[in-house]
This record gives sequence, structure tokens and C-alpha cells, in this order.
Amino acid sequence: MKIDADVFSIKDLDKYYFVVPDYQREYVWEADKHIYQFLVDIDEEFDVHAIEQQSYFLGSIIIVKKDNKYDVIDGQQRLTTIVLCLCAMRNILESLNNKEPLSRMSSNMLDITKNWLYTFDMRAETTMPRLELQYDDSNGYLDTMIQKLKYENEVTSSIDKMKKAYDRILEHFESYVQQDIKIFEKYVKYFLTSVNIVVIESDNLGSALKIFETINQRGAGLNAMDLVKNLLFSKAKDYDFEIIKAKWKQITTDLQSCDEGDKPLRFLRYFMIARYHNGIIREDGLYSWIISKEGKQKLQYEDRPLYLVNEMAIASKRYSYLVQATNNDIHEAGINKYPNVVNIGYINKQRSRQHLILLMALDLNCDDEVINYLAQQIESFLFFANTLRMQTKNYEKRFTDWAIKLRGKDTVVEVAGFVDEAMTPFLRVYLSDFKNNFLQVKHYDYNPQYRERYVLGCLNTEISKQAGLTPLSQENIQKLQIEHILPQTLTNLDVSNEFNEEERDKYTAMLGNTTLLESQINQAINSHNDLSTDWFGMKQAEYIHSSFVLTKLLNDQYTIGKNTGLNRLKNKLNFQFDRWTKASIEQRQKILMELALDHWQLNGKRLDEYDKASTVENMEG
Repeated sequence: MKIDADVFSIKDLDKYYFVVPDYQREYVWEADKHIYQFLVDIDEEFDVHAIEQQSYFLGSIIIVKKDNKYDVIDGQQRLTTIVLCLCAMRNILESLNNKEPLSRMSSNMLDITKNWLYTFDMRAETTMPRLELQYDDSNGYLDTMIQKLKYENEVTSSIDKMKKAYDRILEHFESYVQQDIKIFEKYVKYFLTSVNIVVIESDNLGSALKIFETINQRGAGLNAMDLVKNLLFSKAKDYDFEIIKAKWKQITTDLQSCDEGDKPLRFLRYFMIARYHNGIIREDGLYSWIISKEGKQKLQYEDRPLYLVNEMAIASKRYSYLVQATNNDIHEAGINKYPNVVNIGYINKQRSRQHLILLMALDLNCDDEVINYLAQQIESFLFFANTLRMQTKNYEKRFTDWAIKLRGKDTVVEVAGFVDEAMTPFLRVYLSDFKNNFLQVKHYDYNPQYRERYVLGCLNTEISKQAGLTPLSQENIQKLQIEHILPQTLTNLDVSNEFNEEERDKYTAMLGNTTLLESQINQAINSHNDLSTDWFGMKQAEYIHSSFVLTKLLNDQYTIGKNTGLNRLKNKLNFQFDRWTKASIEQRQKILMELALDHWQLNGKRLDEYDKASTVENMEG
């Protein structure tokens, strides 16, 4: 049996012509579940600021050569989705090109996507799509998408799912275009060159099916967990077997309940780093360390296998709740147990997991109050880290070091001591960098948009509390739309002495130029973009009707009483805007920075309230 396996970027798949045979399963991915997750997973890895992007591994496909094409034995859902993505990218680029000529980069990307989707066979005088679906339920729909033809046949269940998938993909890509065409260019480049897939090529159908069966039965990445389970059985007494089986089933159930059943090594890795191993360890090195002299000494499974499996079972329950909370899964218990972990999911993206290293290090029997307190401190740390554009790999190493200090702590007082000893001194050194960065920060630096809404929502919560007002819930905040005060699209720019073309782009994107707004009000002000009119005054008249305090305050007429908390706060922060200028945007950016320092505190203190000298002394010590 001959098997070839290679890693390809999406762009480099153009060496193949794929066929999904008629005996294969139809397209079943759902827009609100599979497509959503597909796009979110790629978003988690894509970093608009990165010079060298981290690649994203999409999975594998199994193919068999047949004539000059390749039958797809496994992976047809991924391949179909990739084609739908490229159709959406091509269509967006063509639409942009119809409005005004594309940049050289976009023009090249358009050519690449077109050539990828299909070629023309001059000998056969026919088009050759990169992916051909032969099962009946496809009914030629994908080919019409590829060639931009009108589809007039029956809409089957599979076609309906493809249509909805395409719409979701198109909407997602257009959100990047709305932010900035250059961001969309970077995203397309990332998708084509940094999203990777393993192509497993077998020499015959029988061998390919055997590979498919093996992969799906055993599951990639399960070996280390299986080996640990077998290791525990080998060290246990016969009468303990049933206990180990029951505990292991519970661990599996916990991981499945938080949709991590196919990633058990992530749990095992974080468990070991948080509680036993000192420093970062890769998944492929886990088992080797466990059976090493150091691993045996620390884990003591040779003498106490039941103790380890019990600890893993308790930890898996906590891990499951923490993941559910991070994912903001409102249907699961984790979000109610650990509300501050939910906030981490917003501030550091809902697919993030690094914070679990610290939270899993605490005593497994500590109160939820202790976990939530630590989560609150981690949220503040991550806000500063993200604003400073720290790379994840840098603070993940820091987290593994800090986990050692947190092991076994079970009170808020102990956690607060750790924060003063380790977390705050580390951040305090970067305070001036943070302030410089924040004053230049763009609203899209906090992408995805749910994170941008969360940041603005937290700043709104802070000013509401200081003014004695009731803050909006995060649920309501996520329903609001992002509003650019200086509009992204302007008319009569030449009459303005304030903004030239280059400055307009810079100031429009600044965080100080953005706020949140109800959709109805946003629609009402869409036309207020003519710089020859009192466009800002017209916007102010609508802003005051918003429930978002940071938006209402853009109207100077928004007051409550005479000597109220809100009015005193307005004067303190100099929240007065009769015109909207470059200075106004810069002033509002400074106001937002002060609110950020008030909101994301450590042990109840602003970062700039900590004594710098003692901070440096602590770090050196």
C-alpha cells in the first residue's frame, strides 16, 4: 500500500482537480454552526498586525487518483467550504474593481482566485472546475457558483446549506472590507498562503478507505490520553479497575460537554503544566515526560494511580466549566459559575485557552469566588497585553511560570498576594508603552467585532458606575452597532480645513472616533456625512436618544440635574464637544484611556497607582 502525505496551503491546492464521487455524503455543514466555527477558528489565528502570520491547520483530506483527477474519499465538507470562500473572495474583489480600479495586490489576488476556481480546457472546449460534486443532491449548483451562472434547478437540502454557507461567508468577509480594504487584502493573503491542509494520497480506493477507517476510529491525537489511561490501569490493583473506568468515562464526558472531546491532549497538557510540569511542554512530549524519572516522582502514579485519576476527574469538571464560560456558551453551567471567565472570552477571543493554565493551578477544591477573582485579574492583564500587542507565545511562557506560584492557593488573599508579587510588577514596566499605544490605538485593533463591542461596553460600564447610572448588560451591548463619529464615507471633503485625505483615514479608524449605537439610530444618521453641512450637530441630535452613555455624552445637552455625579464627571473628564475635529478625537481617546485604567484594575488599583520603584525592586528580587 503506497501512501503520500504532504502539507499544502490553499493556494497550492491548484495542482489538483478534485471530484466528490456520487457515493459520498452530500454537503451537510450548517451556516450557524460549522461555517461559523470554521470562520472563527481562522479569525483566532489571523493577526492583522503580524509580520509573520501563524499558520492555521485546517485538517486533512484523503484522495485517490482517477484518470487526471482525484476522487475525494474524506474531506469533501472542507473542500466545498474552501471553494465557497474563494467564490466569495472573487466576487467581492470584482465588485470593488467595478467601483474603482483595484490595487496591484488586490488585482493579483483576484487573478489567483479566478485561476484557482476553474480553468478552460481548450482541447475539450469545456471548463474544468477545481472541485466537481457528483452526488445527486448537488445538482450542479456549485459549478454555477464557480462560473457565476444563474441556478434555475431544484433547491435540494444540500444546495440550501451551500447557499446559506455562502451567505454567511460573504457577510463575514464584507465585515473586513468595511473596516479597511487593506485588512481584507491581508485576510485573503492569509487564507491563501497560511491556511494549511494535509493531503493524503493513496494509490487505490481500498487503501484510502482503510486510512479513512483508521483515522476516524482511533482519532488523531488520542494516543497520549490512551497511554495514560493504560498506564494507570497497569499500576492499579484489579479491584480498582472499575473505579478507573468510571473516572475515565467522566473525564471523557466532561471534555465532550465543552466540545473538547476531540482535543483531549489540550486538557492533558494544561493539567500537567498547571499542576506538575515546570514550564511549557508540547503535546507530543507529554507522555515522554509522564514516564520520565521527574514525571514519575511528581505524579506518583506508580504508588497512587487512583489519586491521579481522581485529580484528573475533578480537574476535567473544572476545565469543562471554564471552557464553557470562555466560549460564552449561555446554554451551559460554566457561564453562571464563572462570569469573570466569560469576560476573558470577550477580551482575549472566545477560542483562547492560555488563561486556563493559571486557573487550573488553583486548589481544585477552592471556592468559585477565588476562581472568579483570579479571572478578573487575568482579564485586566490580557487587556493591557492586547493593547501592547504582546504575542501570545510571550505571555504563555509567563503564565507557565506564574502557574507554579499559584499551585494550591485557595483564598482571595493568597491570589491577591500573587498579583502584587508577579502580575502587577510585570505590567507596571510597560505602563508608558501602554499609554503611548492606547493614544494611537485603532478600533479594529480589538477585532473580532464582539471584542471591540466588549471593550467599548466596559468603558461605558465604567463611566456609568462613576456617574451613578445603571450600566447596560453585555447581552444588550453585543446587539449595538459600531458607529464611526467621523463617517467612513464622506462627501464634500474639499470644503473641510480639518481633514485631508490621509488624515481622514487615520482619524476615522481611531478608537476615540468610535462608539456604539442602536441600529435604528444608526440608520437615521447614515446620510449625515456631508462636510459642507452641520453634519456633527445633526448626529448629536440623534446621539442623545441612545441608551449608551458614551454616545449620549457626545451631545453637550446631555445632563442630569445640576450637581449630579454625571455632570461632575463630565467636567472632570472635559467631556465637551461642540465640533468634531482632530483635537476632539484625540481628546476623547485620552478620556477612554483614563476610563480603561479605571476599569481594568489589579487588586482594585489602577496600574499607574502602583509605586514604580517598588515594582522594579520586586521584579529584580
